[in-house]
Amino acid sequence: MENNNNLKLDSKDSSKTNIFLDLLSEIWGSIKKVLGFILKNWLFVFFPCRLIKELIYDKLRHDQQKVFVSWVFLAPTIIGFLTFFLYPLCLSFLYAFSSVETNGTFHFGLVYPLSSQTNYYDWNATPTWDLWNNFRYALRVDADFPVSLWNTITGTVVDIFVITIFSLLMAVMLNSKFKGRAFVRAIFFLPVIFNSEAMSSALEMVESLGNKSAGGQDALSSLFNLETFLTGLKVPKTIVSFLSGITSTIYDTITYSGIQILIFLTAIQSVPKHLYEAATIEGATGYEQFWKITLPMVSPMILTVVVYTIVDAFLRSEINERMDYVYTMESEYGYYAAMSWLYILASLLIMGLSIGILSKVVFYYDEKK
Repeated sequence: MENNNNLKLDSKDSSKTNIFLDLLSEIWGSIKKVLGFILKNWLFVFFPCRLIKELIYDKLRHDQQKVFVSWVFLAPTIIGFLTFFLYPLCLSFLYAFSSVETNGTFHFGLVYPLSSQTNYYDWNATPTWDLWNNFRYALRVDADFPVSLWNTITGTVVDIFVITIFSLLMAVMLNSKFKGRAFVRAIFFLPVIFNSEAMSSALEMVESLGNKSAGGQDALSSLFNLETFLTGLKVPKTIVSFLSGITSTIYDTITYSGIQILIFLTAIQSVPKHLYEAATIEGATGYEQFWKITLPMVSPMILTVVVYTIVDAFLRSEINERMDYVYTMESEYGYYAAMSWLYILASLLIMGLSIGILSKVVFYYDEKK
């Protein structure tokens, strides 16, 4: 009996192996057919690309060719946006001005009264017309959303200044030649890894244990209180609050500056070396070289760093928790869409103001040649 069972098991294993090999052979056969078609009909496959290159790309100027290549690389992103993101974006815009049922049916501009029995909307009752109901509720009735939105805006503005300046200074320092430079660069990039979800959860557990053992007080703040020290020096309260807020979030500043430091470091290393050599021959100091060469040459990357910092700040904002609660627990899809659009408008406003201000002082080296 045992021999028979072993034979059955061996036959099952061999049949599975044969099925797997047959599947591999079919896949390889399909690949060979595609490759064979390309090799036999290469003219029909590559001729359109060559024709476009000869008729369009080769006749453009150098700057126009750079724009053309940029659009080619942006094409997959644009196609993906139009295919997968445009419809949900438009639908959420309609939801923001509508009352939405749990099955996805929305009533544009209509507001239904709450049922006294279920404490939810009575979809059979007579609605009233109020196009801005969701937005009015978010800004005037909800006690949590306006506070979270304002904290996000102010925190983002502070992050723009602090993280950008800190990242630029760290990039300049890391670009200088000293022993162990690669090791120090790796240390500054480690917070980016620690910022992952798994590491954040682990660090939160360690921090909670440390707070329990230390009585909830930080050892450094218990030894030296910057706010009390500055207040004793008669420093204005606004400056004291700003400086104490920055020092209390120094760990977050380092944690969220890894990518920005790499962007600035790459930009600094791409600055032509002959500019520094000429400045050194002319007797310029390192301080003068920073303000006259380094900062103007990396100024285009400041826009990139600012945009990345704004997006990153909004993605980790406390307002996301409030929005998730409305979506999952309360199933208020219309109100959730209204909060999302207020969220988007706030980020676009900050981004537009930042780009508008920085675009006036950005220096492009290629255009000045």
